[in-house]
Amino acid sequence: MHDRGHPPNTSQSKKGAFGLISGRNPMLRVGVYFTNFGLSKAAAYLAPLLLAACLDSSSYGIVEYAWSWSALAATFLTLGIPAAIPQLSLLRRLVPVADIMALCVAGPGTVLTVAAVIAAFVLDAPTQAVVLGACTIALAQVALTSYMRTFSHRNLAPWLESISIYGMTGIATCLALVGLNGIAPLGAAATLVSALVVIVALMFFARWKKAGLTSRMQSALGIGLPLLAFTLASIWAAVSGRIYVGAFLTVEDLSVYSVDFRVASALLIAHSVVATGLFARLYRMRSRLYDRLLSYYLIAIAIVAVAMIAAFPFTVEYVHFRSIATDKMQPVVGLFPVLMVQAYGWSAWASLELRLARARRSAPAARRTIVLMVIIGALVASLGVHGMLSLRLSAILIALQTLGGVAIQLFTLWRRGAKMPRSAAAIAFGSVLISAVGWFIQP
Repeated sequence: MHDRGHPPNTSQSKKGAFGLISGRNPMLRVGVYFTNFGLSKAAAYLAPLLLAACLDSSSYGIVEYAWSWSALAATFLTLGIPAAIPQLSLLRRLVPVADIMALCVAGPGTVLTVAAVIAAFVLDAPTQAVVLGACTIALAQVALTSYMRTFSHRNLAPWLESISIYGMTGIATCLALVGLNGIAPLGAAATLVSALVVIVALMFFARWKKAGLTSRMQSALGIGLPLLAFTLASIWAAVSGRIYVGAFLTVEDLSVYSVDFRVASALLIAHSVVATGLFARLYRMRSRLYDRLLSYYLIAIAIVAVAMIAAFPFTVEYVHFRSIATDKMQPVVGLFPVLMVQAYGWSAWASLELRLARARRSAPAARRTIVLMVIIGALVASLGVHGMLSLRLSAILIALQTLGGVAIQLFTLWRRGAKMPRSAAAIAFGSVLISAVGWFIQP
């Protein structure tokens, strides 16, 4: 870290100790990056499935529920500041941001930790303590991921963007190894880890605090707050399915949905590779070139999604999940194609989100997307209250919500003059292809 609170320059950070890349050989650097990325994504991908295999449906459902709410809470409590770091550091004069990032964790993290202590040790509400602890861990994840991506610390970013998953999985696994099962020990341990995260953030803030913090925070808020609504909408698109299922259906249904969701999320690995390794280049890329490359990518992952749907019924027979009863395995297979449509839509959503931020049109897209989400939410709630909501129907509604959000993004970019016709055609083709294949292989 430079004395002024930021890396000296981007090119140095790519090769520095934080980037874990050494040497000038391009092939060596590429090999190190992809090897490291594969290991980090394998860990993040397998960790929730490990919990599903080891925990009962109640414990696993609560952890998934905590992960869903923590993603929303961390994004909201940081007020869009992490999303502002690229514009502060890539499109204008470089300013110190390390102290801002530390404060984003320490400030709201302190409040969450106090609430977790009260929930775990005063109110005897361990479920709430698990959720609050996960939220604090997610604060660190949001801040560190934005910082590492912006300054192209390519080999650290993949690990840091899954801190919440690693943290909660590590806590649950350690408790299971020492024979402490159930929600109460999990809530207490999550609270202690939350306190540790806050202490470390405060230490870094004290070390990195530089002059002009107030003005730099105001600049970050001025950029980040308009992005916040759309970022929250994006997070809600990813987590709302588990929240709806947890609120209106059974914990067994939540386990089925979550397992399918985790397996389908393998489709997003390619997006993470490109977005992490080439973030700065993609951020600056012209819309026409971005449209052409994105269309190729979307067609390619649609084909991968079809292959995953075809292979899933055969591979799932060899895996046992403690959180899912034997008689629930057929619904797991039947629901999977719908979750693949969701994952495909989310991959397109995340790819277009980068262009909206670059064009500074996130706020208009957010307003339209939120209207759509309110409509879907009202429909889900109405069906759930009247006992008419099934697991499959809820998954279909969330898939429609995701694809509708993608259509809104394309429309918003079109109105801005950043037309992306090839990407729109690729998204339509991929969605129809995945849906058709899923329909024909239903058990």
